[in-house]
Amino acid sequence: MKKEYGNLLSIILVIAIIVVISILGFLGYKVYTSDKTNKQAHDGVADFDQNVANNANSSNNNETSSDNNENSSLGEILSGLGGEDENSIYQQQGNKETTYQGYKVIGTISIPSINIEYPILEKDTDAALKIAIVAKYPQDDRANAVNKPGNLVLWGHNYKNGTFFSDIDKLTTGSKIYIKDISGTKLEYQVYNIYTTTDSNFTYATRDTGGAREISLSTCDNESGKRTVIWAKET
Repeated sequence: MKKEYGNLLSIILVIAIIVVISILGFLGYKVYTSDKTNKQAHDGVADFDQNVANNANSSNNNETSSDNNENSSLGEILSGLGGEDENSIYQQQGNKETTYQGYKVIGTISIPSINIEYPILEKDTDAALKIAIVAKYPQDDRANAVNKPGNLVLWGHNYKNGTFFSDIDKLTTGSKIYIKDISGTKLEYQVYNIYTTTDSNFTYATRDTGGAREISLSTCDNESGKRTVIWAKET
């Protein structure tokens, strides 16, 4: 009897150890994937910022070169086409686009209160949604819609691990959201409306802002079939 009781305790102990290891493994993997995602996003934002700065410098160099050549003769300009001058306006390659894991980056979003910062991607494919925040609307020209008058809708996944838009339900009225566009302009938006709706209700995407600059954040709610929506306006 004692032997059988001892065997039962051993089995229970082994099961308990397996359960504990499984839980620790799951939590460890969750932290690892979260850290990896945030590290990649941080690098993507840094690349975007660097390209914005480089493009601005390139634009300034072009303007300087144009001013210097304003009084040049046609012959001098034509001879400059084949020259070695690195500042020649004819050798400028134009603004460099930022890509993030193969997708064009059209801006960045940062929300300090929930400690997130991500690239905003132009493509709104399922694959793009798995790696960053995507601009869903307007459909015609998303890149030029960032920080422009109207309603820019941004979607992000809710992985319930603190990444992407997992924690936007923690935002409150007055929370700050910062959006940077491809020109390098960074605008501050303030949350003024937070609500939950069905996943088939897209009225937030078609709302009229009356010409004001606004953004709408959208993600899956923790409750199945629901979405969390955040409205914010430029301050």
